[in-house]
Amino acid sequence: MEEQLLLVSYGSSGETEDDDGVTDGFTTETVIESMKWGRFHCFMLIIYGMVTMVSACEVMLLAVLFPAVQCEWQISSLQSAMLSMLVFTGMVCGMPLWGVLSDKYGRKPITFLASALSAYIGFLCSFSPNVVWLFLLRFLFGAGITGNNAMTVLISELIGSKYRAITIVTAQAFWATGTVLEVLLAWVVIPTIGWRYLLAISALPTALSLLSWPVVPESLRFLLVSGQKETAMKTLRKAARMNRCRLPPGELQEQVVEERGRMADLFQPEYRRTTLLLIIIWLTSAACYYGNSLVTTELLSMNYCAAPGATASTGASESEKCTCSPLSSSDYGQIAITSVAELIFTPIAIVLPGLIGRRNSMTMCQIFVAVPFFLLLTCVGSSWGVTVLLFIARGFAGSISTVGYLYTLEVYPTQSRGVGLSCCCVAGYFGAILTPLFSQVLLRASVHSALVVYGVMSVTGAVASFLLRIETKGRKMQ
Repeated sequence: MEEQLLLVSYGSSGETEDDDGVTDGFTTETVIESMKWGRFHCFMLIIYGMVTMVSACEVMLLAVLFPAVQCEWQISSLQSAMLSMLVFTGMVCGMPLWGVLSDKYGRKPITFLASALSAYIGFLCSFSPNVVWLFLLRFLFGAGITGNNAMTVLISELIGSKYRAITIVTAQAFWATGTVLEVLLAWVVIPTIGWRYLLAISALPTALSLLSWPVVPESLRFLLVSGQKETAMKTLRKAARMNRCRLPPGELQEQVVEERGRMADLFQPEYRRTTLLLIIIWLTSAACYYGNSLVTTELLSMNYCAAPGATASTGASESEKCTCSPLSSSDYGQIAITSVAELIFTPIAIVLPGLIGRRNSMTMCQIFVAVPFFLLLTCVGSSWGVTVLLFIARGFAGSISTVGYLYTLEVYPTQSRGVGLSCCCVAGYFGAILTPLFSQVLLRASVHSALVVYGVMSVTGAVASFLLRIETKGRKMQ
């Protein structure tokens, strides 16, 4: 097949010309933006999708692990909630460090270092002799697994703006698939050989992902801002060979940026408003996303029909609520159904950002998360009514997360992209830490109050999305 010459606009985007009008060089931006979808993009999408799927399995593990641990060690519901909070606290502690390291030392080495650590710690969790050790190891695991976010940054910097949205959003399908697979795995493993084997088996895919190290390239933009021009050219040539095209003539031109990975850059006048609003958006969307699973379990287990003045204690005594109750087949089925919502709603996250922009997409999805929570304030006499409403909320909550990732990656420049994503993820993990207080503690005191909290948080996130000034649709990465 005849090779195609990459079409770039010489004399622009950083290229220079001599007196005879001959172009001296080109930039990564012109090459990345002009490169059509090919085998290189498919390869990177598969790698990114597998890393995303592995992360989803480990996060979903929290939902199916607690009941089994609670029954074996007779721990209280508060201790179960603390286990979830400790995992996300570990993520909060680890994320800023990984973000700074990825901006200083590269996206690729940080991704694989984090994967190695999380796989090792995840496997150790299966040997926990008591709840204290399990708490400690899951905290360390949470601190390690967040380093995988560097892969998201890497992908965003290797894909042009024309295909970036579809690539990042398609990863939501991998994420949703990972959550469903983890539920199905737990359905088979826990009732037969126990939760310890589930922890060990769940750590295996993370370890296997390390085998892709030799074939995963480093971010072109990072290589150039860190002065690694020759390595960047090798990556470009590899991408051109895989896509059966040729690089433009001339030398690769790019400015070296000495200062990288500084948190202070996010609060410069140009980005201060955007950063503060994104913190609100990530916090509220994560609280609603992770809270959705916990609220679903609580409401269905209580078989509650909301009525004015009703509380979560309706229809069950305190002793009955504290009884150990392992997940049944129907419980696993309901969790799987809720997880499938993200997969079904993936087309929304794919189409909307390209049609109405990133800001409007986040605003609309936040509103459609709030509506089901408010509708639950009315009488819901059957478990299927609760399931359908929370199914809708889960689908749109997943879409917010995906579009939020896309917007955050596009709005910050290369030298601050890793730390910018880390800052927003930390805000999201704070929301995840807070959500057990609403979905378990507050919900048991007053269902109405808990649902109002989630509804108000979604509306707050919608307002913050609407107030964003920068629209990144079609915008070249800086």
